[in-house]
Amino acid sequence: MAGLMGIPKAAQISLNDLIDNCAEIKPGMEVLLLAHRDGLAGTGPNIVDEDAVAWTTSMVEARGANCTVMWIEEPDIVHHWRYPPVVKGAAGAADILLNFSSTLTNEEIEEFRMHMRSADTWNVRVFATTAPLLMSRWAQTPYELVSMIRHCASKPFMQDNTPFIMTDPNGTHLEGKVVVPTARGRIPGVPYGRWRRETGRYVPWPEWVHTQIRCQDVNGIYRFDRMLSWWSVHIGIDPVWQEPVTVEVKDSRIVSISGGPEAAKIKAFLQELEGKVGDKIWAFDTFHFGVHPNAKVSLSECSDEIKRRVIDHSNSCNLHWHLGSAPANDSYPYWVHITADIRHATLKVGDTLVYDNGYLCALDDPEVIAVAQKYPDRPGLPGHQK
Repeated sequence: MAGLMGIPKAAQISLNDLIDNCAEIKPGMEVLLLAHRDGLAGTGPNIVDEDAVAWTTSMVEARGANCTVMWIEEPDIVHHWRYPPVVKGAAGAADILLNFSSTLTNEEIEEFRMHMRSADTWNVRVFATTAPLLMSRWAQTPYELVSMIRHCASKPFMQDNTPFIMTDPNGTHLEGKVVVPTARGRIPGVPYGRWRRETGRYVPWPEWVHTQIRCQDVNGIYRFDRMLSWWSVHIGIDPVWQEPVTVEVKDSRIVSISGGPEAAKIKAFLQELEGKVGDKIWAFDTFHFGVHPNAKVSLSECSDEIKRRVIDHSNSCNLHWHLGSAPANDSYPYWVHITADIRHATLKVGDTLVYDNGYLCALDDPEVIAVAQKYPDRPGLPGHQK
């Protein structure tokens, strides 16, 4: 569909992809767009601007859907994150939630995730929340292409008990076995990376990371110098630092954490969380990785370090493990999702090379290349030949 007057062509390309191919908005649908005033003012983590909201609203209404915009001001209080009742009521009445919030997340807040499922409301987590981000190569990359990368990257993880070896030039060396779970909505015969779309009511846009991969018998050393900034803010560290943190792992359990000041703060934070979620805070049994080949934006496109790290986390070179695998509980209704990111992994699963020094080999899959060729005028797989 053609865009509307006053919306730059680059933003039209991105929004057409969001509305038609990701959210799949149809005439008559009730669409709720949620955004934070603190992000608009530049005083909080929920970076947004009025142009992005207005453009998205216009494009949704052009499809014949009804779009309601809700601006909220909700403090971000560590260990006491809320799903505001007013938002809950509005989201439950919508067909689609276009979620411009960085703090109200499907990944961390259990009440929010479960309500979206029970209300039968699609939650589309929108990461491109400003005009410059909507016009970036990252947002203009075809959603179909990145979804296919995610789909093809899942192929090596379909068999239980497949051994893996993971290394990185920073000194990381881990060995273990991949475990394909039988719960959480597994669909027999459907590739691992497609489960979320088929069983949940949640999709990110632009497409973000591969489905989490459970492991067992993990042993070795893991070193990292960055993490997803949702939790780094609450730990009290920058999302990227100079001296790597070293984690020693025995039998899928963290047995030591060492390094500079970031290591000490991470360890103290995990110890605090142990009193809330139990011993599984020390589990080391889950990793996954970004799938977007163009997930990088410039300072001129986004001056906020926290937001840029969120985007960078989804780059196809970025692999991360979870520090802890503790589920939410009645007294602490949040999923602990502290990540440990590396950028130059080499990963072999069985006989299949999944990563080669930070290069996601699924980018060379014929199915991926075929989709890229459908969009010759859009950002695609720059330099994908090794």
